Amino acid sequence: MNQETFSPSRACSEFVASVRFEDIPSQVVDAMKRDTLDWIGCAIGGAADPSSQPVKRVTDTLSGKAQASAFDNHDLDCVHAAMSNAYYGHILEMDDVDRDSISHPATVNIPPAFALAQMTGKSGREILTSSICGFEVMLRIGAAVTPEHYKIFHTTATTGVFGAAMSAGKMLGLDSTRLAWALGNAGTMAAGLWQFLPDGAMSKFLHTGAAAGNGVLVALLAQENFSGASHILEGKQGFFAGYARQNVDEKLFTDFGERWRAGTVSFKPYPCCRHTHSAIDAAAEIRRQAAGRELTSVKLYTYNTAKQVAGNRAPKTMRQAKFSVAWCAASTMLYGIPTEASFQDERVNEAKVAELESRIEMVIDDEINACVPRNWPCRIEAVTTDGEKLVAQVWDPKGDPENTLSWDGVETKFRMLTDGIIPVHTQDELMVMARDFENLKNPARIFEVVNADFKRRY
Repeated sequence: MNQETFSPSRACSEFVASVRFEDIPSQVVDAMKRDTLDWIGCAIGGAADPSSQPVKRVTDTLSGKAQASAFDNHDLDCVHAAMSNAYYGHILEMDDVDRDSISHPATVNIPPAFALAQMTGKSGREILTSSICGFEVMLRIGAAVTPEHYKIFHTTATTGVFGAAMSAGKMLGLDSTRLAWALGNAGTMAAGLWQFLPDGAMSKFLHTGAAAGNGVLVALLAQENFSGASHILEGKQGFFAGYARQNVDEKLFTDFGERWRAGTVSFKPYPCCRHTHSAIDAAAEIRRQAAGRELTSVKLYTYNTAKQVAGNRAPKTMRQAKFSVAWCAASTMLYGIPTEASFQDERVNEAKVAELESRIEMVIDDEINACVPRNWPCRIEAVTTDGEKLVAQVWDPKGDPENTLSWDGVETKFRMLTDGIIPVHTQDELMVMARDFENLKNPARIFEVVNADFKRRY
């Protein structure tokens, strides 16, 4: 394929311009409604966390007239509302994951739709349609550049701005020409480097916030006839040329409306990097088999990307531990499935966990490595003090499409994320709204009920 016969950029903008809610399969709509509730829980939990404070203070200073809401009683302009909510949704590391693109689509695509729905008076049905449009574009662009891109760039940031622009542009009712302009200007603002990881820095939250806010910005500019590159993806000086670091399969952009990627994202049951989750599930099985016996040796077989992103050893802080496969496995084998409390600094530095973590041998396994990004498996082999060899193999960790969270599972997670922040009756009302989201007339109601009784955790 070449630019003269096929344009991935044009395929994206034309799909977004043409799709209607009625075109979207019911199972995809259902998945998006579960994902929307999941994101709301993540954002409420993040907004109650101390890490939310920097963006709250800055957006209070910068924001223009009140057009949309953010969690924790913020009324901001639509750009900063989208930015804030996207930032909050990523703080706890509990938001969704797409395997093919190794990215987190909800927290960059849903906040722009919410912000502009409030500004323009649109409904829940239009939020679902716009968010799904953002997912479909973002996840194809991400899959096209994965895995090489991911070694340097945080895909959620670099491709999330494309999705956010399409989510926002769809909500504004832009035609295909203006959507193409928004896509072009999103590409020229794509950014997000992994270099923050060695420092355990907070940049990851900024990645999602900036992608969402900039997506709204370029859509609003396109509405005002601000033009952008028409071939931002495939052009000689475009995104693929500068960011892909591998050959790009343009066929990924030929199945819009046939394959719905928004319906196949993974939910995260544990509050840490998704690359640790198969190890957590395997470690939980080893814990069950060990039945209280101590372990003399542990080998953890994983894949390159997990070691690259979550290969921290001897972590000392919450953020370092959330990106440590070995620490998560050790904690699980000793104490069971981790919760947010497991990652408090005093727990991270507990001597018993640190000692077991130090003895875990991480091995890159060729068979496991060959499965990525389609699957993110893990195998753990351990030996007990009485000489028994224990083995646990996980191909599809809990939350993957093959092992997904049902409505009951998502609602249980939602309560866990928001307990102590909002009352039970508010949790109940939000879950009812989520199940019937396509018929929600006033999306601002979500922020009204949350902010009425919001309690911070700092």
